[in-house]
Amino acid sequence: MKHLYFLAALACLSFSSLQAQDSIPPSPWTKGGQGGVTYNQAALFNWAAGGQSNMTLIGNLNLFANRKGTQSTWDNSLDLAYGFIKNNYIFDPKAPITKAEDKIEFNSKYGKKAWSEKVFYTGLATFRTQFDKGVASPGAPTYISKALSPAYLILAAGLDYKPTSYLSLFLSPISGKVTIVTDDSLSNAGAFGVNSRDQNGDFRPGSFEKARMEFGATFKAKFKKDIMKNVGLESNLELFSNYIDRPQNIDVRWTNAIVAKINKYIVVNLFTDMIYDNDILIGQVDSKGAPVLNIDGSQHQRPILQFKEVFGLGFSYKF
Repeated sequence: MKHLYFLAALACLSFSSLQAQDSIPPSPWTKGGQGGVTYNQAALFNWAAGGQSNMTLIGNLNLFANRKGTQSTWDNSLDLAYGFIKNNYIFDPKAPITKAEDKIEFNSKYGKKAWSEKVFYTGLATFRTQFDKGVASPGAPTYISKALSPAYLILAAGLDYKPTSYLSLFLSPISGKVTIVTDDSLSNAGAFGVNSRDQNGDFRPGSFEKARMEFGATFKAKFKKDIMKNVGLESNLELFSNYIDRPQNIDVRWTNAIVAKINKYIVVNLFTDMIYDNDILIGQVDSKGAPVLNIDGSQHQRPILQFKEVFGLGFSYKF
């Protein structure tokens, strides 16, 4: 009989606990993230076709905290990545190590419901920079970028259209973009559009010694969905036009990430990043890799499409 009393009391306690849990409203926050390490390696010995041994190691961490209320949404994300590549590591253990990936990016977007369930009055803030110095080629004596050189800050206000849970289209006619270069050697050289002057030696509109300020329009599109079983795609397109200086030259950034799960921890990753910014000048080389020179002997520079691709097999953990 004592056992029956005990079981009855336990059942009552369990029922009361379930009722208490049901009475607690669900949290409006959704939080989580995903971290992983991708490793690539090629080893060549007496390979008649040519080539070079190399290994690449890249780590990434993606965190998010999103809040969804009855009349508003607030989406926050932090993307971190860093990795290196070492060429000819077998026959030259002292070969220089070069960055293969380096990214710090924080996004925060707050929206208030407008006239439709799918349209929101929205404010957006984006900050982007990197961890470490970058060089044009392995072993180069000088760097062409470093932490906070450059750094990008974008503030925008507009409308966000969310027709589905996996697609967002944001348009802002009122946007500010600040490019910051804190390093003296880079800013003095006019890198990334700061300290930029015209033919008369005057500062271009919005250009200062350490920063370049632009005012214009921003468009951002985000697509995130499983496109097939165990295969997810995230695509982000960002466009910016400067009203004040050469508005026809639109800054473009388009990133894509395809993650295919082999099992709970092993994944195949494909990351691409495409950038065009008319204020970023890149030294030109010919078909043989030799620099193209101006009449005064300096290397010819011009804005050009930048593209980066990373593919590999890696370890991933989602939380």
